[in-house]
Amino acid sequence: MPTGSRLPISVVVATRDRPEHLARCLRALAREVGAADEVIVVDSASRDGTAVREVAAAAPQGIRCRYLRAPRPGTSLARNLGWAAAATSAVAFVDDDVEVLAGWAEEIAGAFADPAVAFVTGWIGVPPHQADVAEPNPLMVAPTPFHIDRHRRGLLGASANFAARCDALAAVGGFDERLGPGTWISAGEDHELFDRLLAAGYTGCYRPSARVEHDQWRTRRESFGLHWRIGKGAGARLARLAHRDPSRFAAVSRELLVDDIAHALVGSVRAGYQTGTVFALLRLAGLLVGWLSAPVRALFGSGIAGPRP
Repeated sequence: MPTGSRLPISVVVATRDRPEHLARCLRALAREVGAADEVIVVDSASRDGTAVREVAAAAPQGIRCRYLRAPRPGTSLARNLGWAAAATSAVAFVDDDVEVLAGWAEEIAGAFADPAVAFVTGWIGVPPHQADVAEPNPLMVAPTPFHIDRHRRGLLGASANFAARCDALAAVGGFDERLGPGTWISAGEDHELFDRLLAAGYTGCYRPSARVEHDQWRTRRESFGLHWRIGKGAGARLARLAHRDPSRFAAVSRELLVDDIAHALVGSVRAGYQTGTVFALLRLAGLLVGWLSAPVRALFGSGIAGPRP
């Protein structure tokens, strides 16, 4: 796809031990990126690094693909390595289990035509053949675009479909490498980054026309662990906000505790939906652990890895 009329972008794909997912992701990206764009595959210390490297090397024709390997597991570390190596002024992030849809690159890059936009989030849906999956995650299917600033409430998006200007990422230190998959607090790294961008005065936008589909590959048992991790990430995020941005802490606390967990719990109990009840309780328990744990309290320092060159 030509890029002459839009800002070129670098697309960072963090991956670990999922070469089949990565191959599908790259095939979808090849239909979207242009000659001025680049794709950076960052291997998050896969146990079988050869397989991931071979998939990156065999990227579809026409896609400029680079391969990096992180020294240790951690999605946030991998993403930071990716955007720090980007040759463009804006970088997009997609997960390896995501497939971008038609028009995605144009919509992501087009958002940066507005100089006030520092970051962009997009629509995250479910493949049609998985439409019956209970409680898919992540999910971001708001139908209308919106501006993102400190006053915006509700879900802002997710790092499975996210882009930012590199100078904004550098100013706030990028993703916190002590949060997210591959760490003890194994979720919440994207929302915590959004909070820091907003606290620093940056604004963004949500574009529902920048669409991706997220493969719901987890089994039901694996989904229980996912909700526990989501809760821990939420607790860590609240601990950060309480310390660094008290003006948003009350609103985000209500969103997480009342609008999400309490609403889901009451609705599931009334409907006799036992799995949904357990999911909500796991998120609540995880949130409390994330808030109260010593590792989270230790995050009250600088809290970020620091800007990268």
